[in-house]
Amino acid sequence: MSSVMSPSKRILSRLFGRRLQGAVFAVLGLLSSVGQPAYAFDIPTPQNQPKTINTTPFGVPQDFGPVTPLPPITDLNTQSGAGRLPAGMTVQTQITPTANGLLERAPFLVTLTITDRNKTLASLTLHRPYGEHIQSDRIDINQQLRSIDGRMANVRVYRFAVTPLAAGEIELKFAEMTFREVGDSDTRYAFIPVARTLTVRPLPGFWPAYLPVTPNLSISQEPLPKLAAGQPVDWVLHITGQNLTAFALNKLLDEQLIGTAALGVGRAEIRRATEDKPPVDDPLAETFSVRISLLPDPQGQGATTAALPRLRLPFIDSRESAPGQQLSETVLPARSISWPASSGVRVLDAVQFWWWRVLLLLMFAYGLGFALNDARKRWQRRRQHRAAQVELAELNTPRAVLHRLRQLTGESSIKGMIERAPNPRFIAALQALDAACYGNSDGPISEKRLENWPQTHQELVRWLPRVFFNAARPTASD
Repeated sequence: MSSVMSPSKRILSRLFGRRLQGAVFAVLGLLSSVGQPAYAFDIPTPQNQPKTINTTPFGVPQDFGPVTPLPPITDLNTQSGAGRLPAGMTVQTQITPTANGLLERAPFLVTLTITDRNKTLASLTLHRPYGEHIQSDRIDINQQLRSIDGRMANVRVYRFAVTPLAAGEIELKFAEMTFREVGDSDTRYAFIPVARTLTVRPLPGFWPAYLPVTPNLSISQEPLPKLAAGQPVDWVLHITGQNLTAFALNKLLDEQLIGTAALGVGRAEIRRATEDKPPVDDPLAETFSVRISLLPDPQGQGATTAALPRLRLPFIDSRESAPGQQLSETVLPARSISWPASSGVRVLDAVQFWWWRVLLLLMFAYGLGFALNDARKRWQRRRQHRAAQVELAELNTPRAVLHRLRQLTGESSIKGMIERAPNPRFIAALQALDAACYGNSDGPISEKRLENWPQTHQELVRWLPRVFFNAARPTASD
């Protein structure tokens, strides 16, 4: 023993004195020898310190130490793995290849099922599968109660989409999983599912690496909102398939989104539609939402119609016996869209549409009015002519007829009447009228001159020209 007094001895010396020091040390030595070996307290080291053992209601916690992974195997469905699991628990890993086996850049399904028959699992930690030239993404998590051997068991199902990025033999590994049971937070269980050795078929190297490898690729579009000239709207597309990325869709769509003078087309904004569930028949498929800005009539030229561009999405069909020998494609056909023109353009279009029609309408109305007015005047002249003939027929004497002719024609002499209406029959009747009126100006009209008066009278009435009624009649004196 060292001559230097330890801290515990100094404390006991102060409490009991040097006389009782030896007796106290003897009692302590006896007590320490009961149940466990004695440890020296002179120099604290990890070897000479007592271990603290914490107990739980379920017993003494266990520490199983590090877990060494098992060598990889080729089985696709197994419960094998290294480590320890809680009682009544199994971990099953299942690999579901495509119909034609594993293909480069074609995702396949990996399902990890944890069955807890005793329903004592409190928490667990796990990671997605990994490996060189492998990309993996979690698809979904499901937890449910199932009846197994007549007892209800708690089953957790984790599904992953694993994509081999290179051909040949690859190793798919699983990370260490840890479990803790209800009420026993100090005991840590660890388990590593066995790794898999997989053989992946290659794809032809002449296709771009961003081309999707999928059994099916679909594209749909939402109805466009109401369009207006100069007002931007979003054209929303939904693209569903396997092995899709925003980079690949950008590459496929960028060169096809070309605008025109009637319709401006912007760049595509692409994001994964996390709210859309994968199709029931294809759990590996995912949906991307594509927003494309459209601007009707971007240059303000009055355009009201345009065509949405035709979109063609090529892909490599993983269901074919020789994938990649030729490309498959899905097509969204072009379609026409229209919108109302702006107010200024509508006014200009209305002016251009109506000005010559209005001009023709005015010309037609003027012509119709002129024709109606001319017909009215002709009808009035005809009535005046007929009334004049009736009036002249009722007169009996040549002088009365001559006097009325002067009033009707506005001419004061027979010569003026002849100049205005050079009708031979009317001229002869006027000359006969003049002879009947003025043959003997010094005495009364003889009966001899009146012998031919009835015939002359009829000729004057019959051949009375209408030209005297074509204009307003001038006033003539007797």
